[in-house]
Amino acid sequence: MYTGNNPTALQSRQWFLDSLIALMQEMPYQDITIRMICKRADLSRQTFYNLFENKEEILHCCLRQLYLEEFDKLSKKNHISLYDTIESFSAVLEHNRTLLALMIDNHLESVITVEISNCVTLFANRFSIQGPADNTMPYGVAFLSGALAQTLVFWFKQETPLPFTELSDLLMKILAGKYYQDFSD
Repeated sequence: MYTGNNPTALQSRQWFLDSLIALMQEMPYQDITIRMICKRADLSRQTFYNLFENKEEILHCCLRQLYLEEFDKLSKKNHISLYDTIESFSAVLEHNRTLLALMIDNHLESVITVEISNCVTLFANRFSIQGPADNTMPYGVAFLSGALAQTLVFWFKQETPLPFTELSDLLMKILAGKYYQDFSD
């Protein structure tokens, strides 16, 4: 996957993403070929392969970029709260509903899970109190990544999903340990 900052390459990358999304709105993901993506983007296959290894990588790249943009916003703050992190997650959902819904409809939850895991790792390494040397961090990342990914998939599959503000509040309660109560007393 291309990771540079050449404006022409970045524009081409965006055109490939736009083409893939347009095609996913017309047909199942599994039926879309690289040739179709290139034709829709009006770019060559060579350009495609200079930027990506396969069509799934377009989706990985897109989600990674979305989460990196949120990470950059958070990095500018002096203090990052759990709520700030949840708000960032929700912002990605809210602003990218079409893409995420298409991915879930096409059974591409694994791409979402991988990129949420990458994002959680990035946040944990930067904002964790314990720091990256703590050998328990990968367990926390795995737990939080899985929980967020499954929540996202569940949310998209609901006929009437919770509004984003309620979803953010719910996630905050769960992660702060204030959702489940001990009924053993």
